[in-house]
Amino acid sequence: MYKKLMSKFLYIVKLSVISLLIGIIIENYIVGLTIIHGSSMLSTIKEKDKVLVNKIHYKFTKPKRGEIIIFRPPIDRNELFIKRVIAVEGDKFEIKENDIYINGKLLLENYIEREKYFERDYNILNGTVPKGHVFVLGDNRNNSNDSRTFGFVSLDNIKGKAISKIWPFEGVKTFAVNYE
Repeated sequence: MYKKLMSKFLYIVKLSVISLLIGIIIENYIVGLTIIHGSSMLSTIKEKDKVLVNKIHYKFTKPKRGEIIIFRPPIDRNELFIKRVIAVEGDKFEIKENDIYINGKLLLENYIEREKYFERDYNILNGTVPKGHVFVLGDNRNNSNDSRTFGFVSLDNIKGKAISKIWPFEGVKTFAVNYE
């Protein structure tokens, strides 16, 4: 009886350890949960929202315009940022009078609260995105430290693609904007 009980116990312990290890691998390398700090992505993502992040997506493909990414900015390598990809390598962009033009075409952004958006002094308001980089902006344009300030984001610094907001439940949504 004791051997049988001990055998079951060891089986449960082994199964628990294996499950824990699989969970850690999935969380660290495949899909993870990120808690958002700050208001730079309002009203799409709010402070303390929990966002599901696909960590392997950009190992196989490059970011597309409109996708929301998690990355390490060139200015502060210890903190992760979340922003929307506005322009990709080779794109010519220009920001003027609250509008964004990509390759000469007006970018329609229905997720931006236009009446609250204004232009202030930034380092980068136009240019061409270099190879291996993207140009990102926060949806809350008045309160976002983004590519207008720190420049282009290297593809090597991108840690994942934000897939959906999963908490709080009343605001669950996917981030499926794509300009292409």
